[in-house]
Amino acid sequence: MNTQHRWTKNAARLCADIGAEDGIDPRYLAAKQARKKTPRKHLQLCKEAARIVPLVLTGEAQQPLVRDLVVLSVEPDGDGQCIRVTVGQYAADTPVSETEVLAALNRIQGLLRSALAQALHRKHTPTLSFCYVGILDGRAG
Repeated sequence: MNTQHRWTKNAARLCADIGAEDGIDPRYLAAKQARKKTPRKHLQLCKEAARIVPLVLTGEAQQPLVRDLVVLSVEPDGDGQCIRVTVGQYAADTPVSETEVLAALNRIQGLLRSALAQALHRKHTPTLSFCYVGILDGRAG
């Protein structure tokens, strides 16, 4: 059996199988499968925010609950108009709930945005959304 005959036989067998992409133009499949890439400027903004937010939390915040938080990640949320800040906390003397932490972070959101506005050279300062992951296992070192 030559390769042309083998290829024709395999192609006929594959055409007989019904798949999820049958009936869809291949040009549209390639567009859906394209990976959504985060723009470079959004990543730069998040890197700057990751540098500034922990400084404000530990230095300028007057609430002890907020001072004990550790910034784990800063990621663009949506189209770059919002930044998601993920925070955690090392074991504390008094247990705190997620709602208390998020309420405290929302109270100082204005302070964080004004610090970001001073450090960033952008027309609009992004809004901040917070995600609390809870108590962290180990100590950073």
